[in-house]
Amino acid sequence: MIKVLIADDEAPARARFHRMLAAFPDLEVVGEASNGVEALQSAQKLEPDLLFLDIEMPELNGLEVAETLGDKGPVVVFVTAYSEHALRAFELSAADYLVKPVSPERLAETLERIRKRKEGANAGHLRDLVARLDEGRTKRRMAIKCGSKYKVFDPSFISAVVAKDHYAVLRVEGQELTADDSLDALIKRLDPQKFLRIHRSAVINLDYLKELEHEGDRKYLAVLSDPLKTRLPVSRDRLDELKKVLDLD
Repeated sequence: MIKVLIADDEAPARARFHRMLAAFPDLEVVGEASNGVEALQSAQKLEPDLLFLDIEMPELNGLEVAETLGDKGPVVVFVTAYSEHALRAFELSAADYLVKPVSPERLAETLERIRKRKEGANAGHLRDLVARLDEGRTKRRMAIKCGSKYKVFDPSFISAVVAKDHYAVLRVEGQELTADDSLDALIKRLDPQKFLRIHRSAVINLDYLKELEHEGDRKYLAVLSDPLKTRLPVSRDRLDELKKVLDLD
């Protein structure tokens, strides 16, 4: 039996999808979600095999939900009302998608592909799709799992991310959020034009960099302008890259 989660902010759309899925005896709808955060929480609690995920939702949109779930999440099928131009990104990324209003025939085709798909094949498709659809779009929201809850915020407000054991601490608007993810996992989700690794255990947002404080022979501290007045060491092997970004000799 394939466990299914439906995520859509419109109750009539969820109900219609539920009725359509009832025609497939190997599917079991285990839950529904009306926004992006609910989708993440339900996916964590119910552990579905398959997630039908609407693109335009409050709290977090479908792409942001998929990015947060990452490789360990369920197989995702996006449900979208996007234009033909945007749909090209889905096709190029080999991602599964359905266009509203969803027809029973198209749904059946998608389910047949999913049944034949090898385990884990969805992960690369998701990363490729998110990258294609994010081109030219400023990331508005990011969600991280902190224990049993998800925290949602604008990633441009992250001043630094610091490794702590197997976890990572994000410094966001004067708060410290301990994420379940590692620093290596989080840095893949951050804009490489804004965020730079200055140490094996630290990443900074260059927009918050106030100054480099010289402590001696090639020893520097990155001093940030965030409310926490963050000061982080810059490792020798990262110093040249940081100076290059800042146009310093």
